[in-house]
Amino acid sequence: MTQSSRSLAEITKRMRAIDICMLVTKTGKDAKIAARPMSNNQDVDRDDGTTYHFASDDGRIDDDLRRSNECGATYSDGDFWAAIQGTARLIHDRSTMEEHWVPDLEKWFEDGLDSPDLVLIEVVPSRIAWWEGRENGELTPGS
Repeated sequence: MTQSSRSLAEITKRMRAIDICMLVTKTGKDAKIAARPMSNNQDVDRDDGTTYHFASDDGRIDDDLRRSNECGATYSDGDFWAAIQGTARLIHDRSTMEEHWVPDLEKWFEDGLDSPDLVLIEVVPSRIAWWEGRENGELTPGS
């Protein structure tokens, strides 16, 4: 493989085009690895790679992130892959959720922003590794 340098903006543009990622958390008392598909709603910050995901605050993912905010996400499209390591924050503030809401989310949350137990998960990456064909690289946003 060939080490390559790409800008964070180039990589986040590719991530934004991939709707579904696998969001990975530590789960249970033993901190086992758990992954589940989550949409990023094309909401990926071009400057630092932060992603936003809506979920219900009544399941395992919110419990996992309360126990440990360390998380990861993987993205794949054709011959492009990205692996993110970072930290998550659970957001309940309605005005912040309004900034990140898109109408397509109503297929999952029938009451929209008024859906019971709605939470916004913000994932701030500390490391983004990527591969495309024979090229690969690693970025450390904020460094």
